Amino acid sequence: MSPALEVSPAPTPDEAAAIAAAVQAVLSAGGGDVDPRPHAYRSAWRQAAIREGVGLAPDEMTSR
Repeated sequence: MSPALEVSPAPTPDEAAAIAAAVQAVLSAGGGDVDPRPHAYRSAWRQAAIREGVGLAPDEMTSR
């Protein structure tokens, strides 16, 4: 695997292996239907608060 990004300061070989493993796990776990938004932005609680804040009923606002 060639380095696609630069980490500073340079990690030790063990740290580099851990970083590469973590990145690979994240990339392979996603699949094609992953919502790229952070978890907090996908929260049903957040959506309900937005609906309430703008005066919409739950069925009047759709999320992506």
